[in-house]
Amino acid sequence: MLCITVEKNHKLKVSNCPVPEINNDEVLLKLDVCGVCGSDLVKIKNNLVPEGTVLGHEIVGTIVEVGNQIKKWSPSQKVVVAHHVPCLNCYFCRSGNFSMCRQFKETNISPGGFSEYIKVSRAHLEHTTFLIPRGTVPDEEIALTEPLACCLRAVTRAQITPSNTVLICGLGSIGIMIGKLCIEKGAQTYGIDLLEERIQLGKDMTAIHDGYLANSSEVKSWILNKTEGRGVDVVFLASGSDKSISTAIDFVRSGGKIIIFSSISKEEGFYNNEIYYRELTVIGSYSPSPLALKEAYQMIITGKIKLGSIITDVVPLKELPKQIDKCFKNKSLKMIVKV
Repeated sequence: MLCITVEKNHKLKVSNCPVPEINNDEVLLKLDVCGVCGSDLVKIKNNLVPEGTVLGHEIVGTIVEVGNQIKKWSPSQKVVVAHHVPCLNCYFCRSGNFSMCRQFKETNISPGGFSEYIKVSRAHLEHTTFLIPRGTVPDEEIALTEPLACCLRAVTRAQITPSNTVLICGLGSIGIMIGKLCIEKGAQTYGIDLLEERIQLGKDMTAIHDGYLANSSEVKSWILNKTEGRGVDVVFLASGSDKSISTAIDFVRSGGKIIIFSSISKEEGFYNNEIYYRELTVIGSYSPSPLALKEAYQMIITGKIKLGSIITDVVPLKELPKQIDKCFKNKSLKMIVKV
């Protein structure tokens, strides 16, 4: 089968891989679409996975073969699948820290979504797989279930309420999804980005109420004017830029929250005394919970959250190595691979 593998020097390659052989408690899924995630880009750019790895985990596909121990699922069913499965029983799961669960970290789909076929385990089928009703929204949009669930968990952890003012730093696909969820919660939501077109898209998609260029000398005064001089209640870091750390400190009010939703290339951090004397809360949020996955899936298939406008590129699987550079150069807001 056709698959896209990671090579040296931040490159992808069209390769041939064997079609996975399923066990009795697995199903074989023919991929329909797969989203390109920011974490895929980080792994490619920083050589974080072995050569030959097949990435991709924002998956919609059609079941074509079912192991004899699987009763609930059958061939021809179209499903959306997330890649990590918590055990739901360990200390971390019982504490609500599902993405810290050992099983969560060790589970994955095989080989990866940038391929024609994958196999899906019983655990995935039970906890992270959802049937897609015929005639709902397009596959490309349903593939955003997992990233939307990540954003939903972050907004939940931030405890966003209608009384909050929120700033989204970085209006890529993740920032826009976070913004839409904050507005859904009733918060007054602002956004900053280096690209004017992303700010405008955020407004058009009702992901922000207003926005400003992040590199403007007037952006801080703009935020202070919006918040009666206090700063915002909550800042979401969704840009992946180390400069966003100082931005968050400058723009959050004393007693406010900073939600870290992206990795950065440098080992930078927040100053202890800023957190201490200003009583700031700094929260990391990484990956979704099973409940967030289910809720995100429902939001998308019912049309409660409409995300089609963030999909700027749909590319054939074999063209991904040529097209991926658009993502690295910020010329693609959200790329979807069509298999």
